[in-house]
Amino acid sequence: MSEAGEDAVVTVERQGAIVTIWINRPEVLNAISPEVKAALVAAIEVADHNEDVAAIILAGRGRAFSTGADRKLLAKLEHGGRAERVEFFEQGAKLTRAMLHAKTPIIAAVQGYAVGGGVSLMLAADIVLAAEETVFFIPEVELGLPYLWGSTPMLAASLGMHRARNLVMTCDRFSVEDAELWGLVRSIHPQEQLLQEAEKVAKHIAAMPRQAIAAQKKIHTRLIMRYMSWLEDEIDLAFGD
Repeated sequence: MSEAGEDAVVTVERQGAIVTIWINRPEVLNAISPEVKAALVAAIEVADHNEDVAAIILAGRGRAFSTGADRKLLAKLEHGGRAERVEFFEQGAKLTRAMLHAKTPIIAAVQGYAVGGGVSLMLAADIVLAAEETVFFIPEVELGLPYLWGSTPMLAASLGMHRARNLVMTCDRFSVEDAELWGLVRSIHPQEQLLQEAEKVAKHIAAMPRQAIAAQKKIHTRLIMRYMSWLEDEIDLAFGD
C-alpha cells in the first residue's frame, strides 16, 4: 500500500507490519528542504503511533540516499538573519528527535551518496545497510556551517571523538567499506538487493517481542542523549551573539 502522491517530497509504503518511508526528490539527489524535514517527521510519527507497525525502513529514491541540505537554501541562509538560520537548524533537530524517540526501530537503506544531513539521518537510525560504492562525507564546515541537528555528538558516540573531529573538520570523503569497518554500516549489498536486504532485517526485528524492542530503543536513546545533553542549546553555541 502506498500513501501520498508521486510528486510528494516524502512518500510512504506499507507491507504488513513494515513501513517504508521514501525521500522523494531524486531530481536533486534527495536534498533536504524544510518541506522534506517536516514530511519526514510527520511520516515517522504516524508510523510510530500505529500499533500495527513493527519496523520502519528509511530510503531515498534514485541515485542517492540524500545529499543533505538543499544548496540553494543554504545560499539564501548566508544572507539571512539569525532567526532564519535558527529556524532551519531547529527543524533538523526536531527530525533527529523524532527518529531517536520513536519506539519503532528505524532501518536506513543507504545508496549512492550520504552527505551532511544524509549522514545525520543514518546516525539517528537504529540500523544502517548500504549499497556497494556508496560515498559519505560531511561538508558543513567547508560550507561555512557547524554540523548540527545533534549530529556531532552522535558521530562522536559512534566513532570516537578524534575520528569524528577528523571527518567533520577535514570534510574528507569516506567509503562504504570504511563505514562498515567503523561500525556505521551493518552490511554492504549490491544496489539491486539493498531494499530486499533491509526488508529482511525489518521482518526479523518485527518478529521480536514488541515491548522488549521498544524498551531497548529507550535504553539506547538514553545513552545517546548523554552525549547530546547540549542539543537544546547547540544553536546558541553555534550562532550565539
